[in-house]
Amino acid sequence: MAGRSRLPNLVAGGTVLCLALFAAADLLLLTVADGAAARTQTHRAVGAAAALALLAIAALAVALQRFVFRPLEELGREVRIARVNPAHALELPARHLLGDVPAAIQDLAAEAAHSQRTIADAVAASSRDLEDHRSRLEAVLMALEEGILVCDEQARVVFYNPAARLVFHDNPALGVGRSLHLLIAAAPVENSLGVLRRQRARSQAPEEAGGDVSFVCTTLQGGVLSCRIRLLPSLPGVSWSFLLACKDISVEAEAQGRRESLLRATVKEMRVPLTGLGLSADSLELLPSLDVESRTALEQSIRHDAHRLIAQFDVLAREIEEVGSPRYVTREIFVEDIVASVAQRLEARGLRLTMIGEPLWVRADVHALLFLLEFLAERIRAACGVAALEVETLLGDRHVYFTYCWHGAPVPQGEIQRWMSEAAEPYDAHTVGELLERQGSEVWSRAHQTPGYATLSFPLPSAPSRWGPPPPALPARPVYVEIAAHPAHVEAGGREGVPLGLLTFVVFDTETTGLAPGGGDRIVSLAGVKIVNRGIVVGEAFDRLVNPGRDIPPASVRFHGITDDMVREKPRLPETLRAFHAFVGDAVLVGHNAAFDMRFIGLEEPAAGVHFGGPLLDTLALSRFLHDHTPVHSLDAVARRLGVAVRDRHTALGDALITAEVFLRLLYLLQERGVTTLGQALEVSGR
Repeated sequence: MAGRSRLPNLVAGGTVLCLALFAAADLLLLTVADGAAARTQTHRAVGAAAALALLAIAALAVALQRFVFRPLEELGREVRIARVNPAHALELPARHLLGDVPAAIQDLAAEAAHSQRTIADAVAASSRDLEDHRSRLEAVLMALEEGILVCDEQARVVFYNPAARLVFHDNPALGVGRSLHLLIAAAPVENSLGVLRRQRARSQAPEEAGGDVSFVCTTLQGGVLSCRIRLLPSLPGVSWSFLLACKDISVEAEAQGRRESLLRATVKEMRVPLTGLGLSADSLELLPSLDVESRTALEQSIRHDAHRLIAQFDVLAREIEEVGSPRYVTREIFVEDIVASVAQRLEARGLRLTMIGEPLWVRADVHALLFLLEFLAERIRAACGVAALEVETLLGDRHVYFTYCWHGAPVPQGEIQRWMSEAAEPYDAHTVGELLERQGSEVWSRAHQTPGYATLSFPLPSAPSRWGPPPPALPARPVYVEIAAHPAHVEAGGREGVPLGLLTFVVFDTETTGLAPGGGDRIVSLAGVKIVNRGIVVGEAFDRLVNPGRDIPPASVRFHGITDDMVREKPRLPETLRAFHAFVGDAVLVGHNAAFDMRFIGLEEPAAGVHFGGPLLDTLALSRFLHDHTPVHSLDAVARRLGVAVRDRHTALGDALITAEVFLRLLYLLQERGVTTLGQALEVSGR
């Protein structure tokens, strides 16, 4: 821009100076010219010389523009790119008068690239210990069944572990940079934080003011959570942050409420028959000489009240039995793992246990199941004198039937009853029969269908997850972003004046059946990644295949690799758009040639019941603004120019990640050009 304004000024100045000199020369020569003919000849000579001088100035201006100023302008742009990508090869016109300046700058860029690599290697070497500690911490957090979230002072999530996804039932509102209050009500969190902050302010050592506050709250989806909240040590630039540990107790809360309601109803129902029984018993005692008819009526009343009490008692007893003992914690177990452990222990005592058939999943208490398998195997050996057993698991009636098989006779039922009366463990007050009863099981033995063989079986509930939908895919690692200081929370509207570095972006891409949305082509894949604090949030990507409702042409399959079989069972676009809309939230959308993708999305917005009406930035338009000296602005070309590695091209998630890295480099170049707010970025991109 500066070069363009400087040359016209130079040309104008040179032209004015030239004309002034020739005008002065003309006046001087006219004073010495003798006669009209001499003056005319002098005028013509000066005019011709002036014209030649102006032509020379014009030719010089054209030469300067072509060989000096334009190369200088392009060199300035290329140097800015080299600051983002030191390995970038400067692209200049073949002919210029800049001499060795571009080569010297290229050498400096190469040295800068080498220095960057050296610094990166040194940083990587010095940070290995830190990464090891982080990996150990991540491993611990991955193993926790409790959801862990870290939030900044504005209750925005900056970290969460995979278990948090399960606690909030894969709520799309859970995400880095999103408010915690989109998941749970604000009041219990804010009240607890107020208590903790007052404790910290009152403490002599604020950083050591510990303790936490526990509370129970409901999620905005209707679940019930048991939560613990704790303040974290202060960080530079951040006034305070906090950790929230939460566990879903919806099932327990519902069961407890049901039991309390049943207990109240039972007590209320039992009060009347108990009163009647008391009065009837008193009448029989106080009136021994009642006539037969009155006594019969009184006895019928006693029987009626007794039956009512028994019925109420049975209901209450069944509910209590369903509660189970707190000593037994059930979980889903792969049978093969349990049997292998038992077989190893039995083999050391001379009894061979072999598993046959296909192992299944079962829901049981691990310790109780280990004990039962080992106990029954030992008792079968003692009763039948066998040295080898086979065990098989069979599925039926949503139960897994454990079946021992051996060569010999069945175990008599009386013998099994004696086993049931034995103590489950030397120091356990429960018997084996009670243990089985608490697991909802019983034992029986019968002859095998193969002559000469016998079996012993007991059932346990199968794993519920085998019957329900698959659990949501969890992040491979905890999801986090570096905590940084921010001003007041940026609302969804009026963001044009907000600095770009303070906004959350979702960079997205689609794959389609073709290039004509108006001609019936539809989306087959939609993906997006988040940018928070100028960093890509790895592990919190949106990546969905979509059933387009039509065949995918072979030409498109060759392009993106998505076939009809891959999308046949996938949801249609309206359902996917609703999930993507929740994922985006109030973030700014970013895409490369984004208008193309938005045309496909816009066709399905009415059916989905959502609208993407927020700001939209296009990296294609931003590249054209920043690098208008080159006509090539494809994603591959821009990525290569800015030093972004191209991986997983022509997949929605791969292209979204490439575009996100391109966008981060474009943000730096925009800042260099004075474009620092969202409104300015929208303006220069022509939106």
